[in-house]
Amino acid sequence: MRLPAKLCATIAATALLTVPGCSKVITGAAVPVPHDPAAKSSLCEQVSAPLTPIDPKADGEPRLRIPQPRGWERASALDSDVIRFTMRNKDLVASNFMPTAVVTLESVPGAATDEETIFDQERAALVDRLGATGLHTTETTLCGDRAELVDYDAPSMGRIPPRKIRTLMVAATFDTNTYVATVTVQSTDPDNPVYTRDTVTVLTGFQMLPPDGG
Repeated sequence: MRLPAKLCATIAATALLTVPGCSKVITGAAVPVPHDPAAKSSLCEQVSAPLTPIDPKADGEPRLRIPQPRGWERASALDSDVIRFTMRNKDLVASNFMPTAVVTLESVPGAATDEETIFDQERAALVDRLGATGLHTTETTLCGDRAELVDYDAPSMGRIPPRKIRTLMVAATFDTNTYVATVTVQSTDPDNPVYTRDTVTVLTGFQMLPPDGG
């Protein structure tokens, strides 16, 4: 099985499109795994913030939903084939940086891709291309699927100051495709109690569910 030299979804989310050369499709071959939409939804963590649906760009893509706490506003300027949703909170600006939460989605058409390989390459890209340091990885699950939470420090990039970042990575197979979603939140003031609370809400309550029709 061959994956791209570097997966770029997390890089794009972290750098807000300041790092060029990202690739959307991972090559390989997927194993169909049936999902009962109702049963899978019941495995998701429930949070108090309202869930905002993220529109798919192609038939067969999973349904993505993200909690949108008070004060977080949708920003569509960064939307692309990879970056599917961005929101920002202007009330939490610190050091001239507005905290963001960015959702990305990549596909693995036709391949049974090992989640660990995907997660390894995402983390490697953070170090090699972003210059991330102090990576700390926690294994978890999201709606019953394997996931990882990665905390790290990002260096300054032009006018973007150094900041603390947390990324959720989740992989799941629907029909004949494996999909990899990431949710990246970042701030220059990560200890702000409102930001801390909202980050937990967003990352805990994010959902990746089977496509419409199962």
